[in-house]
Amino acid sequence: MADYRLIMTLLLQQRPYRQIEVMAGCSHRAIARARRVLEAERLSTAAQIEALTVEDLDRLFADGRKAVSEDFVPVDVDKVVAARVGRKKPPLKVLWARYLTSGQDVPGARFYGYDRFCEIVTEHVRTHDLTAAIAHVPGHTMQVDWAGTRMQLTDPVSRRTTAVSVFVASLPYSGLVFAFGCLDEKKPAWLDAHRRAFEYVGGVPLVVVPDNASTASNQISKAERARDVNVAYAEFLEYYRTAAVPTRAYKPRDKGNVEAGVKVVTNWVIHYLADRTFASLDELNDAIAAQVEVINQKTPFRGEARSRRDWFEQRERHELLELPEQRWEPVAWRTAKVHRDWHIQIDSIKYSVPFRFAGLGVDVRIIGDTLDVIADGEIIATHQRGQRSNGYVTDPEHQPAHLEDSMNLWTRGYFLRQAAKVGPGTVAALERLLDEQKIEAQGFRSCMNILDLGKRGNRALLEQACRQLTDTDADRRITYTAVKNHITALRAQQDQRPATDPAGGRPEPGSPPQRSAARDTSRAYLAGASAFSLDALTGAGKQADDA
Repeated sequence: MADYRLIMTLLLQQRPYRQIEVMAGCSHRAIARARRVLEAERLSTAAQIEALTVEDLDRLFADGRKAVSEDFVPVDVDKVVAARVGRKKPPLKVLWARYLTSGQDVPGARFYGYDRFCEIVTEHVRTHDLTAAIAHVPGHTMQVDWAGTRMQLTDPVSRRTTAVSVFVASLPYSGLVFAFGCLDEKKPAWLDAHRRAFEYVGGVPLVVVPDNASTASNQISKAERARDVNVAYAEFLEYYRTAAVPTRAYKPRDKGNVEAGVKVVTNWVIHYLADRTFASLDELNDAIAAQVEVINQKTPFRGEARSRRDWFEQRERHELLELPEQRWEPVAWRTAKVHRDWHIQIDSIKYSVPFRFAGLGVDVRIIGDTLDVIADGEIIATHQRGQRSNGYVTDPEHQPAHLEDSMNLWTRGYFLRQAAKVGPGTVAALERLLDEQKIEAQGFRSCMNILDLGKRGNRALLEQACRQLTDTDADRRITYTAVKNHITALRAQQDQRPATDPAGGRPEPGSPPQRSAARDTSRAYLAGASAFSLDALTGAGKQADDA
């Protein structure tokens, strides 16, 4: 069937008949008929033609050879459209086949052909599923999402692979895209990718539009679909003087620009680099950045001889908000208790605080690599985060001026007095341990742990281990691990009992232990009690009988 809507539109554009025949794939007669309808109905604008429904076209172009539409089994268009929504949607051929079986119980029922079936469905969607093009404002919106297809890292030795998620951001007005690979999709990676996107475009938009993932928003209640922006996400965006507007559930059109950007990144970054092997995340992100620049510099774009980058530089860059002077860093809060060595422990690393806070609870704020200790709303200590596990970060100004006279604190004298209860070897070991520390308090916890090894009846083993460690090697460093391992070795030696040979001799040094020969007592119960008398055991009774 000729597309009379298209034919009439081309006629209004004053196109010649031969050109219309090629463009619409129709005959000369169909074009002449369309012109007669235009003149009879006085249709002079494209809007009037677009407003014509399927029924109007059937009425205007009906002839005697075609039955009216009421003679055909109607198409349940709503059912067809509902079936075409979602990921697992059947093709129109299948839906048309279902339509052909819907009116078999009606005698003389007539059905639309496949082409006419598609026209009816298309016309319904065009007139009822109305969408309006969004007029984007420069610098107003940035849309963000994760790409559905992942990349991977490959270990060059073991060949084990690690999945990498790709974060995608786009500016709808200029079409500029940004992509960055992350090892996971958790909140720290989500926020860091946003920061990198802002720095890539050199500014901050007024609004960020993410989807309704849990890294961006929380469900307000189980009974409602409405979601609220996460506190951490809101604080991050507030630092950059912007805000988030999460999309509605199952409404991908709310962020249609980044959906298109994800397709571009998937095709021209993820699939394009699929045959390359990356050993590190930095190497992978360098390759992603190079491909993103190719996308942003590609021309033509939107039918013009300029690229996404050109659109951005000419129309949008100066509309973005300025970046803050200091880069955002993640903030984490912890609680800790100040021990008697005036140190707190965060992730196996000890940090000093002023000694007068020993025994009190404090709050710890971690901003990037800076750690602040807060008590009563005031910062009492600031440190750079330690890098060595189980290490110390100590400020000498935090220790008391006269450590020996301080109450409720661990001191050198306290540990040496406790060591004297074990023995002189333990005292010598703790003295050496404390002397090796630049700041004496950094050895107090090791001293406490070493003394704990002597509890539950193990003082003798502790003293023996400390004495051997201090006597055998004067340069050996005394640590809790060294003392513990030596006690384990001594305990293993004690569990081994030396054995002798049947003749009563001692075994040769280094020879395997020998077992004494076992006496045969299998028939002892037949001899009776007399067989176990002193005479029977010494053989005196037998000698008397022989005499």
